[in-house]
Amino acid sequence: MKQFLYSAVASAALFSSTVFADDAQMLQQQLKGLDSLSSAFSQQVFDPQGQLVSESKGTLQLEQPRKIRWEQQQPDETLFVSNGVDSYYFDPFAEQVTVLDTSKLIDNTPFILLTTEDDELWQQFSIKQIEAGFEITPKNTEDAQVEKLTLHFDEQQQVAALEVLDQSGQRSHFHFDAPKRNVDIDDSVFEFTIPGHVFVDDQRAPQAEINRGE
Repeated sequence: MKQFLYSAVASAALFSSTVFADDAQMLQQQLKGLDSLSSAFSQQVFDPQGQLVSESKGTLQLEQPRKIRWEQQQPDETLFVSNGVDSYYFDPFAEQVTVLDTSKLIDNTPFILLTTEDDELWQQFSIKQIEAGFEITPKNTEDAQVEKLTLHFDEQQQVAALEVLDQSGQRSHFHFDAPKRNVDIDDSVFEFTIPGHVFVDDQRAPQAEINRGE
């Protein structure tokens, strides 16, 4: 949240901060006990002018802490996998794997809140309750990949959909199809073995290096 001027607006700022803190507690309570989530999803992407530019389908698995498998199956296959430490983005068509430090990649996007109860991470976001959901925005916008994440809940208070607004103004709408909460997910789902004969962009090092897989 941006620093407010210490003047006539000081009391309003204090009130606003209290509201956001209460909303954060409400979201934490709503997500309490969410150890894992598994679902099929459909995605629609809109440009800044609101025009539909792409549609896709795939599957999602989440597990505490910080484990994600996001697999797009249509129209093109792509895969993002995080085991909580390292993250991999695999594009089979381009035959390239990008390797990232999970703490640097996921911890600066609101999506991390679905996979962790870490209070230190929660403090990095501003949270506002809206009708049937919550808006989540990073306080440090300089490094954030996502400008705003909106979570929508169904009548059973389960995560039903989300909307992502990125820094370019592009919006992505995700709808979850019959999400399953707290199902057993094998650890291997969140592991990734780099295929042979692909380009590997390892961005975990201080300076990214481009290598060719063996």
